Amino acid sequence: MAIQYLNTVDLNQNQLNQAVIQNVGTDPATGVVGQIIFNTSADTLKQYVADTQNPPVPASPTPGWIEVGATSAVESIDTTNGTFINLTPSSKTTGNVVITADLSASGTASNTTFLRGDNAWVVVDNYVSWTLDGDSGNPESVSSGETVDIAGGLKITTDIAANRTLNIVHDLQAQTDTTSTGSPAYGGTFTTVDSVTRDTTGHVTGINVKTITLPATDDTTYDLTSKANATSGADIDLTDSDGNIDTVTLIGTAGEIDVAQSATAGTIVISQPEDVTIGNDLQVDNDATIDGALTVVGQVTVPAATASTSAPNLGQVEQLVAGIGLFKGGYDATNDPGSPVISGSSNIALDLGDYFVVTVDGDITFSDTTISVEVGDMIFANAAIAVNTDPASTAYTFVIQDANIAGAGATDAATEKGVAGFDSASFTVSGSGWVQLKPQSNPYGAKQDLNNTSPCSRAESGGLTTFTIDLTDASLFGTSALAANVKAEITQIAAPYETVYADVARSGTGTISFAFTGSVASDVYAALLVYV
Repeated sequence: MAIQYLNTVDLNQNQLNQAVIQNVGTDPATGVVGQIIFNTSADTLKQYVADTQNPPVPASPTPGWIEVGATSAVESIDTTNGTFINLTPSSKTTGNVVITADLSASGTASNTTFLRGDNAWVVVDNYVSWTLDGDSGNPESVSSGETVDIAGGLKITTDIAANRTLNIVHDLQAQTDTTSTGSPAYGGTFTTVDSVTRDTTGHVTGINVKTITLPATDDTTYDLTSKANATSGADIDLTDSDGNIDTVTLIGTAGEIDVAQSATAGTIVISQPEDVTIGNDLQVDNDATIDGALTVVGQVTVPAATASTSAPNLGQVEQLVAGIGLFKGGYDATNDPGSPVISGSSNIALDLGDYFVVTVDGDITFSDTTISVEVGDMIFANAAIAVNTDPASTAYTFVIQDANIAGAGATDAATEKGVAGFDSASFTVSGSGWVQLKPQSNPYGAKQDLNNTSPCSRAESGGLTTFTIDLTDASLFGTSALAANVKAEITQIAAPYETVYADVARSGTGTISFAFTGSVASDVYAALLVYV
C-alpha cells in the first residue's frame, strides 16, 4: 500500500535522497508521458513516451515504454584494426563492450629490444656512431663495429657491467688515525691543527700546526682583615695577591639589628639593641615569654580559642555576648517610620541582639532602601546602634516569618505571600513565593510510541510493517473513541524529532493503523494524536 498524494509534490529544489524507482516485473499496460519505471526482468530503466517510433511519426504516434536514453545514447560501436594495433572486437558490436588493444609487431618484446620501423622487435647489437670528446675542438667519430677502450688512471678504476654499462669508480681513500693524550700544567704547551689547505678537487695539500702555551698561573688569593673601631658598622678588607684592597662594610638595621666593630681587629659583634622595633610581621612558632608589660600599637590577630586556658578572639567574644540582646516588644509598622522608631534621624539606641516582633504590617524607610514587613516578622540589631544616627537597613537583620495566608495579585511585589499549597503538575512556585501556572497540555491530545506494547500492536506482512493503535484504551481517548475523529502525525522518538510519512488508515471503529514499507523496529517512531 502506497501513500496517496492527490496533488503535485513540489520539493522546492531539495534533494530526493535514497529514492528507488518503482520496480515492476513487466511493463504496465499504460502510463502517462514522463512516468518512469525500472523493469527488473530486463534490468532496464524505462520511460513512457508519446511516440515510440524512431523517428517519431506525428500523424500516427505510438505511445509506450522505451529504455531511457535509447534514442540518444551510444547503442553500438564499430572498431577496425590498424597497422600496428589489433583491436578486440574488430567489428560492429552492441551492448556493453570492452575493447582490448594489442600491438601487432612480430617477434618477442623484452627489456633489451625495441620496436623498429618495420614492425619488428629487434636487439640493439652495434654502435651507430660514437663521438669521443678527446678535446672540445676536435671530436672523434667511431664507426659501427669498432672498439673504444676506456682505461682507468690514478685513483680511477673502470669496468663493464651487464647490459653494456660502463662503471667509472674513484678508488677508496685509505686513512690511518692515531690518538694521543696529555695533561699540560701551568706554563706547559700543546699543539693543534690551525688550518688545512686543499685543492679544487678536494684533496688535502697541507696543514698548519700551531703550538699553544698555557698561562703560568690563574690563582688569586685574598686576605680578609676586620678593622678595629670602624666609625660606622663593621669593615672587612679584602686584599688580593696583587695588593689591591676592597672594603666590605656590614651595617645593621636601626632598632632591629646592631653591627659593631670590636676594639680587637678580626672581631665583629652582631646583637639586638635594648629596645627592638619590628618593622613588619613577627611570627613566633613556639612559646614566647615576656618579662614586663606588653604594649601593642595596632591590631593583634588572635586565633579562635580551642582550650579553656586560651584567650578568645573578638568574633568569639561577640558570639558570647550576643545573648545580651533583649526582646524589645512589638513593632507597629502602620505609619512609617513605625513605632518604636528604628529608622531615620530620630532612631532609638539599640544593643547588639536587641529584637522586635512585627505586630502590624507596613513599610520601613531606611537611608538606603525601604523594607516591607508583615505580622510575625522579626527585626534584629546586627550591632550596637547609637541614637539619632539614621542607620541603614544593613544595620538590621529581618527574619520573614510569613505565617499569613497567601493572596493574589498582578505582580510579584504587589502580592501577599503566605501559607498555601499548589499542585506541582499545574503550578510553579519561586523561592520568594511567586506562583505561576504551567503551560497546559491539550486534554484531547496524546502521544503513543509505535511498538508492540498495549495499546499498540506491530505486524509484518507483504513487505510492510503495520502498527495498530487501539484508541478506545483508557490511557488514550476511552471506550467511545472513534478513529474517524482522530488526527495523526508521525515523528521520530529521538532528537531531532522529525516528522515522517507513512500510510495512515482509520477503521470504522476505534483503531488507527500506520503502514511502513519494509521492516521497521519498535520504538523508532511515535504518533501524535488529537481527538476532534
